[in-house]
Amino acid sequence: MQKQHNVVAGVDMGATHIRFCLRTAEGETLHCEKKRTAEVIAPGLVSGIGEMIDEQLRRFNARCHGLVMGFPALVSKDKRTIISTPNLPLTAADLYDLADKLENTLNCPVEFSRDVNLQLSWDVVENRLTQQLVLAAYLGTGMGFAVWMNGAPWTGAHGVAGELGHIPLGDMTQHCACGNPGCLETNCSGMALRRWYEQQPRNYPLRDLFVHAENAPFVQSLLENAARAIATSINLFDPDAVILGGGVMDMPAFPR
Repeated sequence: MQKQHNVVAGVDMGATHIRFCLRTAEGETLHCEKKRTAEVIAPGLVSGIGEMIDEQLRRFNARCHGLVMGFPALVSKDKRTIISTPNLPLTAADLYDLADKLENTLNCPVEFSRDVNLQLSWDVVENRLTQQLVLAAYLGTGMGFAVWMNGAPWTGAHGVAGELGHIPLGDMTQHCACGNPGCLETNCSGMALRRWYEQQPRNYPLRDLFVHAENAPFVQSLLENAARAIATSINLFDPDAVILGGGVMDMPAFPR
């Protein structure tokens, strides 16, 4: 008989892809996969996530003792409620009582977190920075930002600290996905890069944008805005270390 495993599940909810892993109590990663978000949530968010996890629990004869889900979102202090997630194709009805519904489906505790706080936690442990004050800026679909303070991600009084991408330093003629005009993400994000890229035909793929158009005025403006925002946060926090990452910064020829 196959040994039963006690596992925790981790799900990273992205606008395009969902990443999912199972990890045992001994620290062994049993399974990791990436699926298209639209395919997983087609039958409904709870049904889709539940079936994705249940399929692998059955495969590995595993019992889930907890689920942590990362969202590009504002998450409540108690890690039970998604307050706002403008970049995901989800409705208020999808998110209503989501933690309770998933717990009933999976029969295990569920908690939510900002995805950048989970990424920061990994990066801090991997780089042995757990006892330091650390800032992290992840320039990807949005302008992700997180703070590590006193041995844990700092979430503020209500759980929503660190939303650097939504300070009003962007293009005031553009409305952010959050609904407000002029957020930093309107001209400093992967979404902004894509919008500029698609304004006219290009003879190169989006991922090679910095190879071919690093000196374009819009691209230079994006880089300057990112640098200014990150430098401002450094002045405010006086950190021991700063971590930089994200899909845009990982693109070929991104300035180092």
